[in-house]
Amino acid sequence: MVETMRLSAEIHKKIDNFCLDIKIESNAKRIGILGASGSGKSMTLRSIAGIETPDKGHIEIDGDVLYDSSKKIDMKPQKRNVGYMFQNYALFPTMTVLQNVLCGLKGSKEENLEKAMAMITRMGINGLENRLPGELSGGQQQRVALARIMVYNPRVILLDEPFSALDIYLRDKMQREMFELLSDYSGNSYGFS
Repeated sequence: MVETMRLSAEIHKKIDNFCLDIKIESNAKRIGILGASGSGKSMTLRSIAGIETPDKGHIEIDGDVLYDSSKKIDMKPQKRNVGYMFQNYALFPTMTVLQNVLCGLKGSKEENLEKAMAMITRMGINGLENRLPGELSGGQQQRVALARIMVYNPRVILLDEPFSALDIYLRDKMQREMFELLSDYSGNSYGFS
C-alpha cells in the first residue's frame, strides 16, 4: 500500500478583476480540481508548484512549508520537488525526446542516460528517442512530458488540464493510460481537470 501525503493550501491571489480564494485540505493520493474556464484551476496549481506567488496564504506538503506569506517563506520551485505538466506540455521543440527527458537531470552522464531510457521505456515511447516533439502525436508528446517529470521522482505531480488538447476518443484513451501509468507512482498527483 502506498503511503499518502498531506496537502494543505490556502491561496489568495488577485489579478486584474479576478480574485482567487481557495482552500484545500487533502490526504488523498489523487484529487481533481474542477471548475469553469478562467476559474483559477491553473493558478492554483502554479501557486503550489511555485511558478506563481500568491498575494497571501500558506502551502504545505507533508509537513514541509512551501509558502507562508505571514512568515515570509517562499521556497523556490526547484526546491519544492513538485513536478508540473503544463497544458501544452512545454516540450523544447528543437530537442529530441531523449534530450527533453534528460533536460536538467543532475548526476553522471551514464546515470542520467540510464534513468531517462528506463523512463522512456516505462512510458511506452521507446523507439522515439531521436524524434522532435513536432514529429509526435499529441498522446506521444504527453508521454514525453510525463516522462520528463517522473524521471525526477517528484513527491507530487501536478497535471494542468493534461487532456484538453486531445480529441474525445484520444482523451478517453489517455485518461485510462495516465491512471494506469500513475497507479504505481509512489507520490501524489493533483490537478486533473
